[in-house]
Amino acid sequence: MQPHGNSNEWRVNTDVVIGSAWDGTATNLSMKAAPGVGMSLYITDVTVIQGATSRAFSLLDGSGGTVLFKSVLGANAGQTYEFETPIKLTSNTALCLTSAGGSVGAMVLIGGFSNRG
Repeated sequence: MQPHGNSNEWRVNTDVVIGSAWDGTATNLSMKAAPGVGMSLYITDVTVIQGATSRAFSLLDGSGGTVLFKSVLGANAGQTYEFETPIKLTSNTALCLTSAGGSVGAMVLIGGFSNRG
């Protein structure tokens, strides 16, 4: 059974989007493409794993858009955030990520679903 009763669930992580382990910074990195007219992305959970140094991660409502979620953890730390009420992006808008500072081996994993809205 799908946790939100939706068959349009997805998961994406920075290693797959970038194509290798993430050792730099990111500005408006497109994590999940816009789902199409009349559809919205919903974020249900985020896992952040820091590398050798600390950095801040922000999930954005589109490239350069409103910050929907921000995480700042210390070096070599990890945290999973689960949202009882999913975070909804603006209709037909991509999910983007921006980071401040660099951390060798950091990763962000995002789970969610697409639905009308």
